[in-house]
Amino acid sequence: MIFIYFINLSKKKIFHLYDDRGCDVLASSKESIRFLYEEYNNWILDYDREEIDLLFK
Repeated sequence: MIFIYFINLSKKKIFHLYDDRGCDVLASSKESIRFLYEEYNNWILDYDREEIDLLFK
């Protein structure tokens, strides 16, 4: 198994590519990635949707 992470220290964001389906995005504040939630909302997997919606609404 291979783990791939892109870490941007200056922007305090981590992108974890977990497989060919997508990636997890982590950030020091939810406001810094709100644009991803709004722009790519339809990319959120169904089993993650409820938890992510609660975080951003």
